[in-house]
Amino acid sequence: MINISATSLRGKLFEILKRVESGEQIVVTHNKKKVAYLSPIKKHDWRNQLSEKPKLLVPPDEIIKPVTDIWEGYI
Repeated sequence: MINISATSLRGKLFEILKRVESGEQIVVTHNKKKVAYLSPIKKHDWRNQLSEKPKLLVPPDEIIKPVTDIWEGYI
C-alpha cells in the first residue's frame, strides 16, 4: 500500500490511476492524516450472484427455433 499526499495526487493523478488499475491500493493523506483509500473496483459477474438459475418455460430447442411460421397468416 502506497501513501501519497493530496497535493502529490493532484500532480500525478493519471500515473496513480494506472497503478490502481493494475491492482495497487493507495492511501491519500491530507495534513498527514489518512483521508481516503484508492483501490481497484472488483469486476462482478452478475450470473454468479443469482441465487438460483431461471427455469425455462419451453425447451431450449424451442427458443432458438426460427419464428417464420408465426407470420404465415399475416403476410
